[in-house]
Amino acid sequence: MGVEAGGELEVIVARSAGTCFGVEAAINIAEEIRKPILGPLVHNPKIVGDLASQGIPILERYADLDQVDDLEEVVITAHGYPKQLKVALRERGITFHDATCPVLLKWVYRKIRNFEADGYHVILIGNPDHAEIIASRSYGEDISVVYDEAAVEGLPDGLEKTVAICQTTITKEKFDRLVGCIRRVKYPGLRAVDTRCKPVKNQQEAVEMLAQWVDAMIIVGGYNSSNTTNLARIAKNHLPQRTYHIDADALVQAEWLVGVRHLGIGAGTSTPKEQIAAVQSRIAELYPGTVAFRVGDGPQGAGQ
Repeated sequence: MGVEAGGELEVIVARSAGTCFGVEAAINIAEEIRKPILGPLVHNPKIVGDLASQGIPILERYADLDQVDDLEEVVITAHGYPKQLKVALRERGITFHDATCPVLLKWVYRKIRNFEADGYHVILIGNPDHAEIIASRSYGEDISVVYDEAAVEGLPDGLEKTVAICQTTITKEKFDRLVGCIRRVKYPGLRAVDTRCKPVKNQQEAVEMLAQWVDAMIIVGGYNSSNTTNLARIAKNHLPQRTYHIDADALVQAEWLVGVRHLGIGAGTSTPKEQIAAVQSRIAELYPGTVAFRVGDGPQGAGQ
């Protein structure tokens, strides 16, 4: 079944979509310094590939330091780097250029230090295997990490002063759900501080609004990107069968456009604008009728 020729398709890009200031700053550092990067700079294959094509080496994120001992300079990725490994780099005389997102450096890490100084046990809600969480927990003395209800049972007993913060890219729904679970199961007086970054909040809210009225959603960005995969989860809450997560424009399929009159596009904070534009061009190539593009979060004229 093909797309009906002569039809009309409206493509709406979420009001907030694409790279944030932290990702853009990290790219600028990497391109200016042009030194080996300790891991994928951001979780987007296009950006990583573009840097590699410029001759910038992409190393293992947590490489054995003996393997980088002959380097004089390296770049730390936007997700951050464990505190103890930064110390080890300094001890070996390796200069590091820190492309860690400013939200982590100036907000999350500071909150961890301040809460612990005030006598709180910090609970970090996020994926323990994600580079951001691995780095963030190293800035505290004894941080607990929770990513699901099962992990709540393993939290220490008898703590009086507890506070929950979260991975900057987690969904509000997951943060609120796990905070509620911790209060029920372990610490009724748990303090909760939402440390999602503003660009992530804006993108999640934009996709939430858009997915409620369009016929289908395409989410653009890396499959290993936490913030992008969370956008796909949000869209699937409203369009479980018609949400498509892709990391390249060539993956858009003509059958996705069948019966669609309003198509939404969302993109994560690590997705460059040109990647969104390439997806739009691909849609225009595949659709045999008229395609109109705009930015928004609802029907034309509704608060636009």
